[in-house]
Amino acid sequence: MSPELLKNNRHYKNMLSIVDSSEWLLFIATFIRRKNLVTKIYGVYLLIGLFGVCYLFFNYELIAIESRLWIVGITGGLLISLLISPVLHELIHSLAFKYYGAKSIRFKWNWNLFRFNVQANDFVLSKRKYYLICGFTFILFSILPFILAFFADRILLFTLLSLSFFHALYAMKDLAVCSYLYKFPNCFIYSSEENKTVFYKSIP
Repeated sequence: MSPELLKNNRHYKNMLSIVDSSEWLLFIATFIRRKNLVTKIYGVYLLIGLFGVCYLFFNYELIAIESRLWIVGITGGLLISLLISPVLHELIHSLAFKYYGAKSIRFKWNWNLFRFNVQANDFVLSKRKYYLICGFTFILFSILPFILAFFADRILLFTLLSLSFFHALYAMKDLAVCSYLYKFPNCFIYSSEENKTVFYKSIP
């Protein structure tokens, strides 16, 4: 759907507009705690991650590994999740936006949200497509490293576990949006040229 058709279609209603970082912080804090399928899956993933770490700890005798290897591995995963995976995460988003018809895309680092952001200008994305994009990046940078950790050893094991956990925190904004959209069967996200994000839903 084109931006003009969405904004001028009386069958779609503007539900919410978000402009700055403070509004995003409130949005994330509110909807990441909502009880729905999205947040339940997120909670289950974190719980599985906790049990997985406990399993690795006792069965791989991680306590016997030198502390410096723990420090190097966990720090390495943190640095990757701060400096590399955010760029790749948002690059995948931008390529998907381009594929779905975005004409102009801007990149910037947001210090308040402590994340690398991509903004498609005057672009509409459906709920289903947004779910696909967010699901792909979450699997790639959180679930896959966690699975690979079971086949790794020493520093690489800690690095993969650290990356998996810290990217799950980074992806909280995407998951909060998915949580917000969950209860609306037919809805769209509109990114304006003024760096504003607007959510639309269909009305009878």
